[in-house]
Amino acid sequence: MKQRRFPDAEKVFMAALEIEPTNSYILVGLGDLYRMTSDFKKAIGYYTSLLKVDNTNVFALRGIGDCFRGLREPDKSVEFWARYLEINRGDVHVMVRLADAYKSMDNTEKAEKLYIDSISIQPKDRYALMGLGNLYYKNREDDKALGYFEKLLALDENYVAVLTMVGNIFQRRSDYRNAEKYYRKATELEPENSYALYGLGNCQRGAGNLDEAISLWGKILDREPYNQNILSRLGDAWMSKEERDKARELYERSLDLGFDSFALIGMSRIYRGEGDFIEAEACCNRVLMEKPGFERAIEELSLALIDKDHANK
Repeated sequence: MKQRRFPDAEKVFMAALEIEPTNSYILVGLGDLYRMTSDFKKAIGYYTSLLKVDNTNVFALRGIGDCFRGLREPDKSVEFWARYLEINRGDVHVMVRLADAYKSMDNTEKAEKLYIDSISIQPKDRYALMGLGNLYYKNREDDKALGYFEKLLALDENYVAVLTMVGNIFQRRSDYRNAEKYYRKATELEPENSYALYGLGNCQRGAGNLDEAISLWGKILDREPYNQNILSRLGDAWMSKEERDKARELYERSLDLGFDSFALIGMSRIYRGEGDFIEAEACCNRVLMEKPGFERAIEELSLALIDKDHANK
């Protein structure tokens, strides 16, 4: 097994199982073998066979939890990891996995408690720090998130995902100077990281550097030509520079791919500027059919109606 000679190991285990069909070492060994080769359902079968004769076997409980994690069924993982922790308290590795499962199930309260308990046992556990920071980040509890992200970056300043999330937090606060610092660090480590490039482009736009923003977003589009978010964002940037033809091309490329509320609002602005108020209204109404009450579309529709009224006087 340690040499990853799985077919040979399987033959040995199967031969042994015929002699001792309830031997815990053999059943766990087979469960581990199939789990390590991603045959999770078969692994669960052997772990379950063991739990029928020994329902407190920690290796089987942990193994089944890991298998359901591999199958992306966290609601089933939690039962077995919780049973495991009743017996083997303080195992931070499993505590964090259980917390991750609860987080994926939107059970914030249980996830938060497990992460905090894990950090109290191992204050420098990177997975616990990341999990708790990410939990607060997604819930927009930015001050708490920053606290844990800073601890992670003190352990390793090259966490690109953390650098990007910290940049996002500062960008939410319109603190573009600090946001840019973290995004630039991320792009130094991964020059083609789309999330960092996108955030850095937003900072440049916020600082009024549209040309730089266009250049950064363009790098993403070169690699992701079907990215509708980038297409409409670039279209908006060219509109701000009064380059309507370039904006139109980008909006239309996005709309060729599917519905895009921002591209439709951008096209409404173009039609409105051309005096084509029927098409401008149509674009806004398409957005509002998909997103009733969408404020940007209501604002643009109001402008189209006002401009139409002025044109008819």
